[in-house]
Amino acid sequence: MKLPSEIFDPLPAGVCDFETVEPYLLDVRSRSRLPADAKSVICVLFPYYLGEEYYRDLNMSRYAVSEDYHIVAREMIASFTEKLGRLFPGAVFEGFTDSSPLPEVRCAVACSLGVIGKNRLCINPVYGSWFFIGEIVTDMRFETTPPENTECPGCGECLRACPTGALSDGGLDPERCLSALTQKKGELSEETKRLMRKYNTAWGCDVCQVVCPMNVNKKPTPIARFYETAGAVFDPDNAEGNRAFMWRGEKTARRNARVMKGEDEDGV
Repeated sequence: MKLPSEIFDPLPAGVCDFETVEPYLLDVRSRSRLPADAKSVICVLFPYYLGEEYYRDLNMSRYAVSEDYHIVAREMIASFTEKLGRLFPGAVFEGFTDSSPLPEVRCAVACSLGVIGKNRLCINPVYGSWFFIGEIVTDMRFETTPPENTECPGCGECLRACPTGALSDGGLDPERCLSALTQKKGELSEETKRLMRKYNTAWGCDVCQVVCPMNVNKKPTPIARFYETAGAVFDPDNAEGNRAFMWRGEKTARRNARVMKGEDEDGV
């Protein structure tokens, strides 16, 4: 059976056999939601790049500029699974976003939606690496989208530009990644504070993506909601719960805001 791509249009989507990624499943709670007789994985990309004009005063990672992607992607995945269920009554379709038992980058590559960069991100030829990934697992067998290439050209720009040296040819050290460091609870090291101010980021880090030649002149997102909710300045006072940088809680967000102002902060 061929995937009805019109359901996902204009978002990129592809299919791989469940058996391709099954050996790499993550041991998380959502794994229990996988269909008992899973046969296919449908991978969908949710681009979030808005255009450089939206990032002129940016002081956080680009993915956090708009409404929390967990909310947007979850609602869109739910809509896709509902449509598929109506088209194929009797089949099971389970959607996943972020807290997924599936190795998302591996799924995207297996579905021919991009290549793996040295920064371990998937890079799509149309949208670069500026996207979120969602999956739908089903007990239907859909025609697969064979991968064409699984490696970037290997220029090494991302490795050289990484602020903390977290990237190497051996992969990513998440304990050293500046993006992960800004999301830690508790007291931040003086070095982390210094790097946050140097790279003007109160949340996350985009350095390895910004320097990537494969991310130049990429197509902006077709998702209108990301434009409608965009705000480039990190501001916990006006964020409420619908911004990705609030997922660690208000204390962590306010701590980071104080760091950016050069103020001492208490552990959280």
